[in-house]
Amino acid sequence: MSFELIFRVVNISVIPFWLILFFLPKWRFRNDLIYVSATVLATLYTALIAFGSTIDIGDFSNLEGVKNLFTSDEAVLIGWIHYLAFDLLIGNWMVNQAQELKIRHIILSPCLIFTFMFGPVGYLLFTLLKISKIGRTN
Repeated sequence: MSFELIFRVVNISVIPFWLILFFLPKWRFRNDLIYVSATVLATLYTALIAFGSTIDIGDFSNLEGVKNLFTSDEAVLIGWIHYLAFDLLIGNWMVNQAQELKIRHIILSPCLIFTFMFGPVGYLLFTLLKISKIGRTN
């Protein structure tokens, strides 16, 4: 299977789970399905690294070393799978936290959109939302 095909498959495969986060946040199977999806991505990530990787790990202590790591399609694909898995897990965590804090889902939704598109930005927005919610309730 080509790296391009794997890229397309993993990109499309996370969409249903993000839709669940957006539209079915209280569905009883949500957590389980998100965790299964992230585990499948983590398994693919691990398999690509362990069994098929020709990536030279290089040097993570400087920008040039990290830049050199991402010079192959394979390395970019592995990195992208990493982002997809972790962003999905963070999105699910945010939904769980919001439900515990009784934050309305409509207010959480922009945080999810930003997490889907720009991971850390969504996390930061949610953190600010949590701080404002906790500050108001104490």
